[in-house]
Amino acid sequence: MLFETIGQPRIFLWMLAAGMLIGAWYALLKGLRALLSAGVWLGLLCDVLFGLGAAALFCLALYAASYGALRLYAVMAALMGFAVFMLGACPPGRRALYVLKCTAHRFFVKIRRYRWINVIFK
Repeated sequence: MLFETIGQPRIFLWMLAAGMLIGAWYALLKGLRALLSAGVWLGLLCDVLFGLGAAALFCLALYAASYGALRLYAVMAALMGFAVFMLGACPPGRRALYVLKCTAHRFFVKIRRYRWINVIFK
């Protein structure tokens, strides 16, 4: 069978998008863990949530793309989508969030110097 005749490009693109969504889910939970200074139990909860969410996203995308037929290229596409997100979109996003955090910190430090702000929020 030809690559075009059985819908493999559509399945590949669906699974590529699913891998990117799984990468975004991982980055979100990683940020949440860092934000909350997660201990053992909260870290374990984040890991369990990641596993359940990643499995659900993978299975839903697999069912939507190919009615649940598991093919090796679909799994490879999901892994490739995860890698593309983690190597492509995640580092600039992390840098942008860092710049935003530093800008907000400088803003709040600067307005803290004004007396009327201290009186209002005391």
